[in-house]
Amino acid sequence: MRSCGSARNRTGCLTPIIVCFAGLVCATPARAADPDPLMGDYQGRWEVTDGYNSGDMAAQVIALGGGQYQAKFLEGLVVTTKPYAVIDGQALGGKVTFSGRLSPDSTPIDGAMEATLEGGKIAGRFEGQTDAGEKVKGLFTLEKTVRQSPTLGAKPPAGAIVLFDGTNFDKWTSFGVVKGVVNLIEAVGNVQDAAAYLRARIWSPQAQKATLQVGTDDGVKVWLNGKQIHANNAARGVTVDEDKIPVELRQGVNELLLKVTNGGGDWGAIARFVGRGAPVQNLNEISPKFGSDQGSREYLRQNNGFLTQWQVAGPYQEAGKGAGAIFDVAFAPEKADSPDVKWKWISVFDPDADKVKWPIVDGAMEVKGGNIVTKGRFKDFQLHVEFRTPFMPAARGQGRGNSGVYLQGRYEIQVLDSYGLDGRDNECGGIYQVGAPMVNMCLPPLQWQTYDITFRAPRFDASGNKTEDAVVTVVHNGVTIHDRRKLPGPTGGAMDDRISEPGGIYLQDHGNPVRFRNIWLVEQQ
Repeated sequence: MRSCGSARNRTGCLTPIIVCFAGLVCATPARAADPDPLMGDYQGRWEVTDGYNSGDMAAQVIALGGGQYQAKFLEGLVVTTKPYAVIDGQALGGKVTFSGRLSPDSTPIDGAMEATLEGGKIAGRFEGQTDAGEKVKGLFTLEKTVRQSPTLGAKPPAGAIVLFDGTNFDKWTSFGVVKGVVNLIEAVGNVQDAAAYLRARIWSPQAQKATLQVGTDDGVKVWLNGKQIHANNAARGVTVDEDKIPVELRQGVNELLLKVTNGGGDWGAIARFVGRGAPVQNLNEISPKFGSDQGSREYLRQNNGFLTQWQVAGPYQEAGKGAGAIFDVAFAPEKADSPDVKWKWISVFDPDADKVKWPIVDGAMEVKGGNIVTKGRFKDFQLHVEFRTPFMPAARGQGRGNSGVYLQGRYEIQVLDSYGLDGRDNECGGIYQVGAPMVNMCLPPLQWQTYDITFRAPRFDASGNKTEDAVVTVVHNGVTIHDRRKLPGPTGGAMDDRISEPGGIYLQDHGNPVRFRNIWLVEQQ
């Protein structure tokens, strides 16, 4: 433990990055609406039992599902230092007991720590010895606290463009929706390390050869008329024609079966039959929507040939196996006439794909049904966005409250439930493959958070050559996490690479019910 009594960086006891809770409103006890009253921030003091030393201490408790928790013990809640300890615990009888080792990278004591979380308090002890062989024992007590951003609920100033006030999507449009993609998260649930099955029936007036184009997130196995014709155990996103499979369709009804695995993040599939460079024109889809036994090609014509009528079953999992391993596990839909399969019909035909489908819940927009972008295009601006990540204790990594705010539709500021994590470039506040936040300011899920972003577009000379990179400053929950960060080019998932042109504000759908509200922008001259 340290006796500095303030935040410090990895080089020693220095002036804090920010005095803990400066600019943040703190309140105790925890909110009555907490989905998990044990999860969240705790703050207090540690002291050595002989009284010779003491200091500030904090903890972040992360809910991991199934009564499991992880506690990260820190010098403060807004620090760049490594944690004193990261310890797992299990809930039993309304309390959680943690037991583990102190981290040698952050404290001079080589020893053990144990703690009990109960009734909004963490009480614990540590014991060990210093590098000099001195034995040390200490105690600590921490109490639950709730942080709140100082800009939460900030009113748009005079001249601001209000992009969302909680009532409508007049300033937004959907984009990037490929007609025919099956969103398996919506169909079977957001389950990682799982498989789902999709079945389609297609009527062909004659025996004919074609190419089956398939795109999936992640791996895929394909059967046509009961025969396996393709397998690709991949980790990837949906691309329309990533897998091209030569097939022979028989006259009459053909049955297509896909097995699609999910390792995390998005989960979807798309398929069509192509011949001579264009969708096969004489195929019909068979589903309850069409009265004829031979089905209809009505939706295929409007959907660029992509199948729209599917039966879906799942999700299927096997304990201890990830997506790559369950790829070769034969679940019930692969077994002929299995009585254990519960198929449900879905239709992905959407004639209004450009309209925003996101619901408005309690004055906030909730991510559901594709990406959205502002109709307006902007160059230099200040942007205020409030967001809330969902409570998904069983999810991990990119599957846990994933979305993103794209500046000019090209430069993403990550949105993710990264509470209590290290603060990397692919976590909340990060700019993927460009820079990690200077400090992880992510609050627990279901707490409203703020981004206050100042963006300056790249500059060009008269010949169109770029002379200056785009520059961004990001303030997350009142604390600067990127200070005039240069952006060398568009980040992954960008709408386009036309960086010399103004662009919109793009909010990303990653299949998680993230919410946004109170979005406004002030253009800069």
